[in-house]
Amino acid sequence: MGKVTIRDVSRVTGLSTYTVSRALSGAPGVSADSREQVLAAAREIGYIPNRAAQGLRRGSRDSIAVIVASTANSYYLDLMTGIQQALRHFDWTVIIADVAVDGVYNPRLEDRIVQRLIESRTAGVITTLTLSPENTALLANWDVPIVFVDSAPPESANFPSVTTDNYNASLMVGDHLAEHGYRDWLFLVYPRRWTTRIDRERGIRDAASSHNAHVEVLESENDEDSAFRTLEAYLAGSERIPRVLIAGNNPLLLGALRLIRDRGIRIPADMAVIGYDEFAWASLLDPPLTVLDEDSEAIGRLAGQTLAQIINEQVEAAKRGESQSPVYRPEYRRQVAGRLIVRRSCGCHVDNERPR
Repeated sequence: MGKVTIRDVSRVTGLSTYTVSRALSGAPGVSADSREQVLAAAREIGYIPNRAAQGLRRGSRDSIAVIVASTANSYYLDLMTGIQQALRHFDWTVIIADVAVDGVYNPRLEDRIVQRLIESRTAGVITTLTLSPENTALLANWDVPIVFVDSAPPESANFPSVTTDNYNASLMVGDHLAEHGYRDWLFLVYPRRWTTRIDRERGIRDAASSHNAHVEVLESENDEDSAFRTLEAYLAGSERIPRVLIAGNNPLLLGALRLIRDRGIRIPADMAVIGYDEFAWASLLDPPLTVLDEDSEAIGRLAGQTLAQIINEQVEAAKRGESQSPVYRPEYRRQVAGRLIVRRSCGCHVDNERPR
């Protein structure tokens, strides 16, 4: 499908392009009914305001956007470090757009962010969650390249991605728990709209099955306070605490640790704890925390390098007078292995980190 123009809005509404232009820009001389008609039609057919087209004519491509799902997750700090390292030699400004403030995903906010990114002629997007099909198509229609990290790209397209092998990482977590003889596991995890949940849960369940362990999956919203309340309600309704708590990410881990402290639960004597994603002070906790490390900084570097290569190929194509549609190659889909950093919260008696 071609790019939607102001003439398309004019045709749909039956109003002149002059009237449509003034309605879209908020200029005077247009009735309220006509303005609303124009705005509704523009939304329906996916029209992007003219400043995007002006940006295209200027060839302005001076920013990269990183779409995240809650900046409260420390995973993104190392991810951004890696992205900045990969892009620091280019004249691009890296901006962050959060579609899940306080861990609560907002689809309308995603829509607004994608709209603004196209309007400002963003050169490319790195996204940490799977965008809606409509927004993915809109970015593609405006030749804005997308690289997915920490989330699965749409199966129907060949978008680039840099993701963790979450299934085998979870098997590694389960195997280590089984080495301790633990057979009662609680997996505190975020909703499935974050697609990493799928392979993490599948790996934990398969590991439990292979080791004759029982695993209960407890879903929480993706923020610290929700994790605290969810775990609090679960423990209040249970006769005993689980032998192992596996926290699906850092915000959930933080909420769980708050509750564990408040209830006086001893780690690992009463309950062993393992978290997903390394963070700077994990080794400083008492006891130091065993984690599944995704190395988000390396993922960020790979994502930044991939996006830069795609954009530079677009620029060269434009110089030759060829299509600026991004070219996605099979090698742009990469999966990296996680590693288990063993400390003492799982029950191991170690003084030093022991990567696996």
